[in-house]
Amino acid sequence: MTGKLYVVGIGPGAADHLTPAAREAILGSAAVVGYQTYLELIPELLVGKQVVSSGMMKEVERCRAALRLAAAGQVVALVSSGDAGIYGMAGLALELQPQQAPDVAVIIVPGVSAVQAAAARLGAPLMHDFAVISLSDLLTPWSLIRRRLEAAAAADFVVALYNPKSRGRTTQLGAAAQILLRHRPGVTPVGIVRNACREEESVVVTDLAGLAAAEVDMLSLVIVGNSQTVVDAAGRMVTPRGYGKKLAAPVGGEDAEPGKVRALFIGGTGSDVGKSVIAAGLCRLLRQRGYRVAPFKAQNMALNSAVTAEGGEIGRAQALQAIACGLPAHTDMNPVLLKPNSETGSQVIVQGRPVGNMTVREYHRYKEHAWQAVAESYRRLASSHEVVVLEGAGSIAEVNLRDHDIVNLRAAALADAAVVLVADIERGGVFASILGTLELLRPEERARVAGVIINRFRGDAELLRSGIELVEDRTGVPVLGVVPWCALQLPEEDSLGLSRKGRPAPAAELRIGVVRLPRISNFSDFDPLEREPGVALHYLERPEEVAGLDLLILPGTKSTIPDLQFLQRSGLARAIHDYHAAGGRIVGICGGFQMLGKHLADPEGVESETRAAEGLGLLDVETVLLGLKQTHQVEAVVAAAGGLGDLPAGSLLQGYEIHVGATSRGALAQPLLQIVRRSGRAISLEEGAISADGRVWGSYLHGLFDNPELRAALLAGLRQRRGLAPAPPTPDHDLERELDRLAAHLETHLQLEPLFGRLPAAGGGA
Repeated sequence: MTGKLYVVGIGPGAADHLTPAAREAILGSAAVVGYQTYLELIPELLVGKQVVSSGMMKEVERCRAALRLAAAGQVVALVSSGDAGIYGMAGLALELQPQQAPDVAVIIVPGVSAVQAAAARLGAPLMHDFAVISLSDLLTPWSLIRRRLEAAAAADFVVALYNPKSRGRTTQLGAAAQILLRHRPGVTPVGIVRNACREEESVVVTDLAGLAAAEVDMLSLVIVGNSQTVVDAAGRMVTPRGYGKKLAAPVGGEDAEPGKVRALFIGGTGSDVGKSVIAAGLCRLLRQRGYRVAPFKAQNMALNSAVTAEGGEIGRAQALQAIACGLPAHTDMNPVLLKPNSETGSQVIVQGRPVGNMTVREYHRYKEHAWQAVAESYRRLASSHEVVVLEGAGSIAEVNLRDHDIVNLRAAALADAAVVLVADIERGGVFASILGTLELLRPEERARVAGVIINRFRGDAELLRSGIELVEDRTGVPVLGVVPWCALQLPEEDSLGLSRKGRPAPAAELRIGVVRLPRISNFSDFDPLEREPGVALHYLERPEEVAGLDLLILPGTKSTIPDLQFLQRSGLARAIHDYHAAGGRIVGICGGFQMLGKHLADPEGVESETRAAEGLGLLDVETVLLGLKQTHQVEAVVAAAGGLGDLPAGSLLQGYEIHVGATSRGALAQPLLQIVRRSGRAISLEEGAISADGRVWGSYLHGLFDNPELRAALLAGLRQRRGLAPAPPTPDHDLERELDRLAAHLETHLQLEPLFGRLPAAGGGA
């Protein structure tokens, strides 16, 4: 006679959670086999039965015993807690039955699983897709468990953890928490239910950051929420399925167009991939489409900066983007500017004003104060503009910097922005960089990514088709387009842009050299000279490059004395003296002006630990670096003719100041300029210095070479000394035209509607 085997799930423990089918199967069995602890949960069902029980780790023995009894003709119930098919006895019974009892009918009776019971006690955490993973490595290698955790975490599943911890396994839960934290924030809700639906039940709701330290054992089940899970006012975990979005009705204002955003965030796979230029082009396109648009970069690290009309200092990239938007530059567009002054520290400028020099560690401690300024500035901009175009910094997937982020995806979340990822194909490995970046994002971060732009391509874009399709298939993120390389005459954001400047043509009529100081700043000062026909401008780094120049320029620097020491160590200082002795002409701008003098003092350690240094001694001036920083837009007139070619005294020039320090002239130097207006206020102040023979001059004013009259006079004097005929006048550089060219270039090569379609209609108010 052949028996029958019921494999029964008895639920979480309490009798009222035992299903009628499970109760009927046990009552109808002559023998009941199970783990002793589980049998103790159903004593009333065991009366008059043959009972076979055993302890932990005896699953195979129990299953074989049940099959033997059934093969002998009995009706047998093999019980599991929860559901027999979820980490229970069902699978083992089906594996053993064909060999041990092929004629026995095996019937699986479902039960209420532990994960269902725990979820019910917590609220509704399993309303969306979820994964169930056991942390026990007794039967599954830990390496495989780790991979499963990584996959579930990356896919934004709610994750239920069985067997989280035991006396012999104490580290797995902490390791699991670390894996999950790589993909979701520490505030992600976590529920811990011990002895669900039993008398000793306990329910705790905590967060992912606190999971590793929570009180958990083998009787606990852990549920980790996904990016959408919340804890409601009653303390219940809820993972929305999406019904709320369908039911929600717009009530006007910002919610009148559901699904729309009022901000775009331009992030990158790395530094110098073209984020700033793409952002500027999108700003111009949005302006052309009628939007009131403003740029924003929460934190910029650059030595090329600009001065606002109010005298605040911001990154030059945001000043350019402001022009693209048709706006005057404002400090809210770049509330935090870091100007590196050493290998481990920077001057920190917040909302246009310096707050001090900080090491990396000091700045990390200060960052929450900086974040408050970021949020304040963004909200002001957003309140007065329809759209804000944000720019990130470096890579958006720097996981080691995530906890300190104030410029990348934390800023995107603040603005509720759609994210565009920019990748530079010139660097090589563009598809790996795109896929790697997206893979490292947390699910809620990745959900913001609206598209990818491949930048600076040279060649036939059709050759990229298979790679683009792979990216789109694997990530679900569309590639908005491939932007070909384009020669645009726009100012560079920082010294990384110097690497793209080619060496000068040897046949050029005039050769101008700019010393590439280690901490060179505002080298965009010299772009107008570089654009002049017949001029070869070169950034030089070696002493042998100095001889034979028509003009040598010492540029601005964030660390004057350390960069002066670089000149002395490298042999450039000696080469500069030899060049001067041979009749060469030298210009110093800002820090370069200070270096040309006889002596520099830094008694307060404003820029470095070195308190004093001897200058190059080519101008009769001395400088003391002081803590008060001067940042102004200025107008000035020429005070001394001769040094600026044939530009007559009294000629009006414009520029801007960004400097610390006061410079005094000796008897052998005359003032170069007379400042007549500073930050909009009338003033009379001597500025700069020129040597008695007119061959050496210096000024604190950046932007001098943007003045076409000065540039023409200076170059005419250099040409005359070369015996060259005067050059025809050159047209002024038209920055507006270049921005329009950029916008047209992007419009030609990008699918803009998937991006701009996320924005509300222009003219809708802000």
